[in-house]
Amino acid sequence: MFETKKTLIVVYKDELLMNQLKKLVETKDDTEQAVVGTSDDSINIVSWTEKVWLQNKKAGNIQGKILFLGDIKGTDKLTPVIDIDFDEHGVKYGWAGNQAIVFADVKALTSREKYDCFLENLSALPVPSFLKAAKDNIVTKGTDEDSPSVEFEENKKEKPAIIKKAQKVISSGAEAIEKVGTQVASKSEEVFRNKSLMKRQMLFYGVVSLYNNGLENFMKM
Repeated sequence: MFETKKTLIVVYKDELLMNQLKKLVETKDDTEQAVVGTSDDSINIVSWTEKVWLQNKKAGNIQGKILFLGDIKGTDKLTPVIDIDFDEHGVKYGWAGNQAIVFADVKALTSREKYDCFLENLSALPVPSFLKAAKDNIVTKGTDEDSPSVEFEENKKEKPAIIKKAQKVISSGAEAIEKVGTQVASKSEEVFRNKSLMKRQMLFYGVVSLYNNGLENFMKM
């Protein structure tokens, strides 16, 4: 006898984030030895935008399990009472009764070291490549030792034209490399300071972690 699918209402603002969860749930990834994430074909996801959620809440048309992804209106009254099941890098998820939530606090990643550590963990998960690509920009500007040296004998009063020309070319190259290094460092800082992107990365981290480790338990409660 086949088990009836359980319905999970997913309330979201970021459609890509919701689709990530739906893809994970609907992928047939179980093996003969173990269940991967949630049991295959055990969950039917019904996706609601924040607007649809508020309309149904007002009308009292809510039954079954509900999962909130991120800062949905009204969840500030839910987060203080949930039982936290996961807490890493400022990303948390947990539940209270039939309501679960994945949320993130960017203040937890206050240093570049913490952010880099988070990105290392994120890069190992099946999330969109553009979220991982930000990691490639997290580099520091090269030191002086990395730049070409431009040194000539200063005790000579006259320099042959060929040496003067070579000095000019090498100096220009050094300036170009320094400019690129500055741009990369600037881009790195931009990524680190982009709290909107950081929060999105954190929520994807939370959704994949929920699927891998917590969603099955929540649906069986």
